[in-house]
Amino acid sequence: MEVTLTRSLPLSTWEAGILRPYGNALRDLHGIPDAVARNAADEVVLRAIAVQLGDMQAAIVEAAIRFLLRAAVSTYEGQPIHLNVLVDLALPPAPGVIADLAELQRHDWYALLGSGLETGVLVNGAGEVVRLVDVGSFELQAGESPDRLLSHAFRPIGEWTRQSGTRLALSITRGRELLVHQGGELRYVYRSGRWRGLPLDVAVRKGWSAGAGIGRPVKRAVLASLIDGSLGHHGACLGIVVRGQKTGFMGSAVLQQSDLWPDNVRAGLFGSDRFQLLSRRQRLELLSMDGATVLDHTGRILAAGAIVAVPGGSSGGGRLAATRALAAFGAAFKVSQDGPIALFGRDSEGNVELKMALA
Repeated sequence: MEVTLTRSLPLSTWEAGILRPYGNALRDLHGIPDAVARNAADEVVLRAIAVQLGDMQAAIVEAAIRFLLRAAVSTYEGQPIHLNVLVDLALPPAPGVIADLAELQRHDWYALLGSGLETGVLVNGAGEVVRLVDVGSFELQAGESPDRLLSHAFRPIGEWTRQSGTRLALSITRGRELLVHQGGELRYVYRSGRWRGLPLDVAVRKGWSAGAGIGRPVKRAVLASLIDGSLGHHGACLGIVVRGQKTGFMGSAVLQQSDLWPDNVRAGLFGSDRFQLLSRRQRLELLSMDGATVLDHTGRILAAGAIVAVPGGSSGGGRLAATRALAAFGAAFKVSQDGPIALFGRDSEGNVELKMALA
C-alpha cells in the first residue's frame, strides 16, 4: 500500500516526525475490512501522535490522551470537567503512588485535581500518578516577548514543558477541547472530533500576501492573539493592509471613516496604536469587538470594531465576506466561532486566495 500526504504549507522538522508513526499505524490496518478501517481513522492519528510525542514511551502518552478524552465527555456535579495532565517521561517509577490514570479515574474526586490553569496531575515515565503540581503563575522576564505561539490562558502549563524535552502537558479546556503542549509550544488541538496540527512556526515564515513586507514580530503577535481568540471561541476578523496598498485602502469605502483610528473614540483607550505593543489580554478584547480589526504592515492599528462594506452577492457568511474584502488590500484572517483559523491573501496578480488554514 502506498499513501501520499500533501499540504499547502511545508512541514517543519518537528512536524515531519509524525509521518513514520502515521505510516506504521496505517500499516497495522492492512487486511481488515474497509468499513472498519474508515472508522479507525481517529485511532490511527491518536497512536501516531502518541509515538511522535513519547517515542518508546508512547503507551504512557496514549493512556494520558485516552484518560482526557474520557474526561471530556464526562461531568462532575453536572458541570463539564476541565483539567491538566503533566507528563515527565524522564521521571523514574515511584512506588506507593496511584498506579495509573485509569485507577485515578475510578475516584469521583479526580475531576477536581489539576483543574486550575496553573495546576496539573503529574505522571512519571512509568505512567504512575505522582502528585498534584502547582506550576506557579508565569511572569515575563525583562525584554521577553509575550508572543509565544500558545494560548495565553494556558501559558503557565505550556511553559512547564519548555523546561525539559521529556515533558508534555495535556489539557481539557472549558470548551471540551484537548490541547497538547510540548517544548513550550502548542502542538495539537483535538476539537469537533478531529485532531488538528498547528504549524505555527511555519505560518510565521510563510508569505501572507504578495509583496506584503509584514515583519515577523507583527506576524507572531497576530498569530498568538488569533490562537487566544480561537480557543476562547470569540470569533474574529483581522485584516493587514500591506505596503503599497495603504493609500488605496484609506481612499476606499470598505470601512466607514468614523471607524478609523486615531479619530475613533476607542483609539484613546488602549495606550498604544501598535498591535504588538498591547498585552495579549488587551488584544483579545480588541478582537472580540463586533466588526473587524485592521492593521498596517508595521502593526499600526488602523481600525477596530469596524463594519466592513462587502460587495453584493458575496458568497459565504458575513465574516467570511468581510475577511475576503479586507484581503484585497493584503491579508486577512477569519476566526470562526467554533475555532478554525483561515488566512486569505493577495496572489501575485492581486486576486484573493486562501493561503492557509489552522486549528
